[in-house]
Amino acid sequence: MTGSDPRLPDPAAADAKARLRAANRRTAALLFAIGAVFFFGFIASRVFADPATGMTVIGAAVLLFLVVAIGRNLRSRQ
Repeated sequence: MTGSDPRLPDPAAADAKARLRAANRRTAALLFAIGAVFFFGFIASRVFADPATGMTVIGAAVLLFLVVAIGRNLRSRQ
């Protein structure tokens, strides 16, 4: 008999699945946060009746998204 028992879980595969699941959760949390900022920014712009408020919130959300996306990309290359 060669190799390991196929009924036993492969530790490398389990670790890869756990990492993928964690990465998916981080991505989902980031997208949820960006969606929440857009949603509440829209509500705030309607409450204050100032288009500049809405543009400021949307600009801040885009800037935050870019900073996080670039930071994650740089961190993953190290």
